[in-house]
Amino acid sequence: MHLRLIFAVILSAIVLIGAAGQENDTSFVGIHQAESEYYSGVFDTIPLPGDVSYETPVTLKSRAAGDPSFMVYGWHPYWANSSAYLSYDYDALTHIAYFSFEVDTATGAYSNLRGWDTTPLISYAHQRGVKVMLTVTNFGQARNTELLTDTVKQWTLINALVYQLKSRNGDGVNFDFESVPSAMKSEMVKFCRRAVRGIKAELPQAEISLATPAVNWSDGWDLQALAEICDYVIMMGYNYYWSGSATAGPVAPLAGENYNITRSIDEDYLDAGVPQGKLLLGVPWYGYDWPVTSSERKSATTGSGTSRVYYSTLPLVASYGKTFDNATSVPWLSYQNTSGWRQMWFEDSLSLRLKTGFALTRQLAGIGIWALSYEAGRPELWSGIKEAVSGTTSSDDAGIAEDLSRVKILSIAPNPVSERSLITCHITGYGGYTLTLYDMEGRAVKTLAAGMADPGTLQVSLDAYSFSPGLYICVLRTPAGSSAATLAIVKK
Repeated sequence: MHLRLIFAVILSAIVLIGAAGQENDTSFVGIHQAESEYYSGVFDTIPLPGDVSYETPVTLKSRAAGDPSFMVYGWHPYWANSSAYLSYDYDALTHIAYFSFEVDTATGAYSNLRGWDTTPLISYAHQRGVKVMLTVTNFGQARNTELLTDTVKQWTLINALVYQLKSRNGDGVNFDFESVPSAMKSEMVKFCRRAVRGIKAELPQAEISLATPAVNWSDGWDLQALAEICDYVIMMGYNYYWSGSATAGPVAPLAGENYNITRSIDEDYLDAGVPQGKLLLGVPWYGYDWPVTSSERKSATTGSGTSRVYYSTLPLVASYGKTFDNATSVPWLSYQNTSGWRQMWFEDSLSLRLKTGFALTRQLAGIGIWALSYEAGRPELWSGIKEAVSGTTSSDDAGIAEDLSRVKILSIAPNPVSERSLITCHITGYGGYTLTLYDMEGRAVKTLAAGMADPGTLQVSLDAYSFSPGLYICVLRTPAGSSAATLAIVKK
């Protein structure tokens, strides 16, 4: 094991109790594997739902010239509602990865295609200029060892993938091999080299990518070598806290924890030699809800956490409110039920926008989303992505139509600003408020204003001289709601 990783694991055991939830756990299972195993128990006993198309999908219609090169890559899980793909925002997306082709490690062929051979999603996405990949899953140390030590099985897999891509007009492959043991590190590199060579010999334009861990617990990944071989890698920037964590905590902390997205990207990927232009940051459209001992932040857990997709967090937020944790740039809430205290750490449009802004600041190739359909057709997460990329103003977390019945940052003028700007806000009811400026790495830079306000218009002056040039996010919070807008500071 790498010395830096050994030191980090030892350190995490001796720092404050809040880091305990991030310690290595031999029973740790990633969210891709956990959800795949759960839903396989459901879908293995019933037919796949919804519409199917046995015809060869149409070929890709190219995206319009001048579209942003920043990739927005989303995994589409086979358990998604049969009509979920109809509500995806194809103006925001550049890639969809169909999840998944499950490897049969006894032969190298597939044990289940999970509807890849019949899904109408491919044609629908292609008509809208979005590429469709086939995700290949193989989970667990034993299963990965079985495949990675047998070149005959590997070539069976590669040939099967070529056939599936050709028969369905697929645009490439995303390999999601999780819990690769350290003994298989070099074999994983060799396999990827074979896969890229074999697939591109038949399909030169195919894109080959890897889903890779945020923390290389098993030391099974030679990230620099893999990035050189593949077109890009997608760091799964989540599950820093998971169902079995000892304390509740943020699934995807941007900072503020011993292990966090900033450290993973900077130290484990960029410093390790992974090029920025080949690296995507995976972001979660889910959170975890744990039984805990009290309402205190990061309280000790008393049982396993339950994953909650984005749309299922909204009723709890409506009932109990939420606290935006400035240290980690992730919201959380505590509540009680008949069994006692529970604590949920989750994602909202602001936290995800800050993660997208971080990827842009680091000049990464894009973001990846786990998982499409978890927004259940709501627009706010899509809007946040597009606004972060374009630098336009944001809608609020609630995703409701724009009117004066809600809290809103109405304008920032001028914007961009080099000297002074006036921020005009709409407040819906008497109460406390804060107006805070965040940088694109999710750090709270300054509270611009705070206090009590009457319903109506609130104006706050911003002096740009005291800030470095760059993009910022201005966030208004009140008990009645919140709103965010992008602000650009320039120097003459």
